[in-house]
Amino acid sequence: MSRISFWKIFQINPDGTLQPIVRVSIGGFILEPGQKIQKGVAFSGFDLFQYTGRDLEVNKQGDVEVLTGVY
Repeated sequence: MSRISFWKIFQINPDGTLQPIVRVSIGGFILEPGQKIQKGVAFSGFDLFQYTGRDLEVNKQGDVEVLTGVY
């Protein structure tokens, strides 16, 4: 497991949405690079907008970063 910056996995778009810049799994949901996420959308109860800028705990499995925690 690794501790990495939120910004190494996600970016904020000019329209206020978030999008992954790498493949990421959150609670079993796979998000692809470029897939836009609206504010208020939760994955297994996890709202990404609540954690912008924080460090994330991830476990790399192949080409997917599996989110396992937040610092």
